[in-house]
Amino acid sequence: MKNEKRIYLMTQLAVFEEHHKDQLSGARTFFRSDYIGGAMIKNGIRITLAFLLALAGWGVYNAETLIVDITKIDVMALGSRILFLYAAIMCIFLVFTYAIQAVRYSRAMEDLYQYRELLKELELSYQMEDAEKRRKSGRNGE
Repeated sequence: MKNEKRIYLMTQLAVFEEHHKDQLSGARTFFRSDYIGGAMIKNGIRITLAFLLALAGWGVYNAETLIVDITKIDVMALGSRILFLYAAIMCIFLVFTYAIQAVRYSRAMEDLYQYRELLKELELSYQMEDAEKRRKSGRNGE
């Protein structure tokens, strides 16, 4: 009966590890600020690349107008609009990234807590079995 419970716990631990592998490793190895900061840096790079691609696409689409009106365009105003748009988009997406990663980290910590509780239960099962074996061997030795 004890072995069946232990096998069930081991199976439960293996399934838990398989389903929550990435979350458990992230929560184990990083502090909260590092976990969230790393995701924000990655997302910041992705947002920058996407913005540059969108800007290049806009430039190609409006190339004729830009070439014809190149002398009439206020480059400083255009640059400041582009920079403001970039900063606004970056801020919005980074706030979303922060919120999402904070929730993911807290869930990962809850999962890690559950995992540790299952491990403690399994360890307790082994300790009880060892104590029982020692107690039985102590009786037989007398």
